[in-house]
Amino acid sequence: MHRGKRAALVSLAAAVVVVAAVSGAAQSAGANRLDSKLRTNQVQVLATHNSYHIQQDVPIASSPTTQYTHAPLDQQLDLGVRGFEIDAVNAPDGQFPVLHSPVVDNTSNCTPIAQCLQVTRTWSKAHPGHAPIFILLEPKDDPIDHVLDPQLRTFDAAGLDQLDAIVRSSLGRQLITPDSVRGEAKTLRRAVTGRGWPTLGKTRGKVLVALNTGGPIRATYLQGHPSLERRAMFVTADERSPAAAVIKVDDPDEQRIQQLVKGGFIVRTRADADLVEARANDATRRDLALRSGAQIVSTDFEVAVPTIGDYVVQIPGGTPARCDPVNAPKNCRPSDVENPRQLKR
Repeated sequence: MHRGKRAALVSLAAAVVVVAAVSGAAQSAGANRLDSKLRTNQVQVLATHNSYHIQQDVPIASSPTTQYTHAPLDQQLDLGVRGFEIDAVNAPDGQFPVLHSPVVDNTSNCTPIAQCLQVTRTWSKAHPGHAPIFILLEPKDDPIDHVLDPQLRTFDAAGLDQLDAIVRSSLGRQLITPDSVRGEAKTLRRAVTGRGWPTLGKTRGKVLVALNTGGPIRATYLQGHPSLERRAMFVTADERSPAAAVIKVDDPDEQRIQQLVKGGFIVRTRADADLVEARANDATRRDLALRSGAQIVSTDFEVAVPTIGDYVVQIPGGTPARCDPVNAPKNCRPSDVENPRQLKR
């Protein structure tokens, strides 16, 4: 064989190896079977409530509902959690500390909010095959908070703009924005109830953040952005709002949640609250929440707490997420939502 031909064959073989490696990397990054058909709102994931919370060394006698601790966010993600709920206050230094209550219940596994988002982003980049991660971010502005810490600022338009900018800069290209979901539709609501949410292939490995509040704070955030134009965050909206896409239904009302899910909305509900179900080891509410089809099912017990009991919430058959039991296509399998073998690069 001539030296020139041999060199050409070696180059061709090397090219084949490179292409195979790139192809393999793409598959391991989450090129799942139904990624071009399954929609972002056709999945069900487990979320944690007050995901940052660490129990005080001395439990608060007046608040037995706060006697729980969550692992750091990246460890929760390793366990299969794909949703967080994070509270933040507006501090004088322009930061947004993460805490449950100033002074009396202020221990967190990440703070300020930028750090929590960066921990999530780092894990996400290392595990690009994951199902979308949903974060509900609550701007805490209760009067009692300002009594406990008089230096705290209220969440006015400037504070919300700053929070919005931090969300965008912290998550970067991994952020699912309202603009990317709305597309050319007149409103965000019309997009999700009409054309529908983007496919899972477009949102896999990404993070959606929703401002988890109502009243004046939500109204201020929407002012000038009625359909969340140019905003980094969604809102937990009234279902009739032009900004409606993510709806919060704390108590798992099965009929209402199923109507919302069938209508195209993403719904968050709670499997338990105030440690009541865990202390009674009562799975009734948990099972109802899972059966309802709410895409985000929140709990304080992603793992059992021995000092409280055996109560735990997991997505049935999830790997760790699953196909939504109400609106997913019949040929959908949990591994189509997230396949552990295709989680990492």
